[in-house]
Amino acid sequence: MKQQRLGTTGLDVSDLGLGTFEWGHRVDATVAQTLVDEFVAAGGNLVELPSSGTGAATIFGRLSVPAEIVLLARVGVSMSETSHIEVGLGRSRILDQVDRLLETTRRDHIDILVLDVFDEVVEKEETASALHTLLTLGKVRYVAVSHHSGWQLAEMRHMPVPISAALAEYSLLCRDAESDLMPAADYAGVGLIAGASLGRGVLSDRYTRGTPQDSRVAGELSDYVGAYLDDRCSSVLAGVRKAAAALGVSPVDIALAFNRHRGITSSLVSARTPEQLATLVASDVELEPEISEVLDQIS
Repeated sequence: MKQQRLGTTGLDVSDLGLGTFEWGHRVDATVAQTLVDEFVAAGGNLVELPSSGTGAATIFGRLSVPAEIVLLARVGVSMSETSHIEVGLGRSRILDQVDRLLETTRRDHIDILVLDVFDEVVEKEETASALHTLLTLGKVRYVAVSHHSGWQLAEMRHMPVPISAALAEYSLLCRDAESDLMPAADYAGVGLIAGASLGRGVLSDRYTRGTPQDSRVAGELSDYVGAYLDDRCSSVLAGVRKAAAALGVSPVDIALAFNRHRGITSSLVSARTPEQLATLVASDVELEPEISEVLDQIS
């Protein structure tokens, strides 16, 4: 894997990030340790905790984690009960959530703290005050935003706290970020990290001949993944297969290569097994301009 500079910061992150969405559900601590070890051995360093990742954070805290790991963790969303979600970037919420994350993960700092919501109610000065406290104390080293549009990113950059990165879902099946977030991030020197970079798993080409019993579609994420099992996405996937066949590689290689070609700093992937991870970290395809142009047109 390659290391890339995160925006205009001095932080280098791997061009693949290890997502932990399944940790605590279909990935236990033993498997998670193997995934982290093999990810680091392949040159990876960025590990992402999901917003509702209490289980993932707990497992992360049980692992032997190399010092070079860059931990990306989110604040701004509270889930006191499964059916009750609260969002906001007030000072108390941010400080409390960071303290809980540090305690759970057994770390003294979070490398990249992600504001996982745009708060239209709380004054930006209050949010900035909490972030300034965390940065000054060394509990947080960099700040990023997620689920923000281009204008919202610009609004957050008015705070006296630097925004280093923006996270957004991005793949050949979801290019919404191109309309305004990517230009805004590029103009501001903000790195872009892609979530669901394999189109929620669809670009792995697992669902062509049905639904594997161990897949996300067969479980509680059927609606989440099923949104990308329509005719449009099937057409895009067919084009990806053709490109992969022409280059003698896999659809996964094409999907990840497209993101790199579009200037994505790091693409998050949520491998559940060492076998899946091995395929992902070995992917180093670089697209020729003409192939990238065809993929651009079909998606």
